Amino acid sequence: MQNACYDHEVAGRKIDLQVRGMPLALRERLRRRADGKGLSMSQYVIEILADDLARPTLAEWLAEVGKSPAIDLGGKTGAELVREGRRELGLQD
Repeated sequence: MQNACYDHEVAGRKIDLQVRGMPLALRERLRRRADGKGLSMSQYVIEILADDLARPTLAEWLAEVGKSPAIDLGGKTGAELVREGRRELGLQD
């Protein structure tokens, strides 16, 4: 319960973040991308960070996949099933 209250309280706050040592070429690419989307650099960086943090890490994804039940492939390998599917679609292997 305490964490939920803390998360709610923190979610409404905003802070400044400074990035030191950013190469000039990277900053310019960032500026051009932000301009292209009609955003400030700060807005664009926040968008990038939010998108990245919305995705699970590899470790989180693997842990979630590891919870899934095994799939019976009928004695075939995954590669064999892909080849069969490609043949059915008329695609070359």
